Amino acid sequence: HLRSFLVRLLRVFIHFVRHSTVSLGIPSSGVRPLPTQRRLWTVIKGPFVHKKAQENFVRLTRKRAITVLDTNPQVIEMYFSYLHAHALSGVGTRTVRWDR
Repeated sequence: HLRSFLVRLLRVFIHFVRHSTVSLGIPSSGVRPLPTQRRLWTVIKGPFVHKKAQENFVRLTRKRAITVLDTNPQVIEMYFSYLHAHALSGVGTRTVRWDR
């Protein structure tokens, strides 16, 4: 899973992840969009008399998922360490592994 506040950084890192899987010969699925997390909050501009003057802020967290399919566990471990070493700041990664 990849998540970021900035769409441009997310697209760049997805491009990097997809090309690295192809260059290592790891079969993977396409990029699947996950639900966007929306966070809203309101801040009062001034106290007392100006209580009705408020500002609204929103933060959208966009998430994407890429599934890496069956391959050697050592190759997967090497691949995840490679992604962690070359991660972009501003893009969070989370890996979930299922062993059969």
